[in-house]
Amino acid sequence: MMRLPKTPRASRRAAQSGQALLETLTAVAILAIALVSLLAGLARLQDKRLDAARARRAAFLAEGKMLDLLAAGPANLKNASGTFPAPDADYAFSVEIGNDRGERLRLVSVTVRDAGSQRLQVRLARLEPVP
Repeated sequence: MMRLPKTPRASRRAAQSGQALLETLTAVAILAIALVSLLAGLARLQDKRLDAARARRAAFLAEGKMLDLLAAGPANLKNASGTFPAPDADYAFSVEIGNDRGERLRLVSVTVRDAGSQRLQVRLARLEPVP
């Protein structure tokens, strides 16, 4: 059997199918790059959301500690530090009582830090009369 030479029509068809495959692969690569970028953005957004939740929790704990200090009475205010009981054991607090505002007022500040984050720190301060 003798082979017939390829017609120009058959070679055009083969070239077009190769070009379609190349276009499809290019489209898939562009889509993959876009999806990776989108997923990286979503991961950063989730991290920011968790940081905001930790900051809200730290602010709530600082406010509670300040209320506990003020409920103890002005004569019982003193410097202290420690951690909160479970389930907030990963938060640490420090209380500072200063008298640098004059003889009649003193600065009471509560600082709460998240042990898992070096950046998260909430400080709540208030001026209180000296007893």
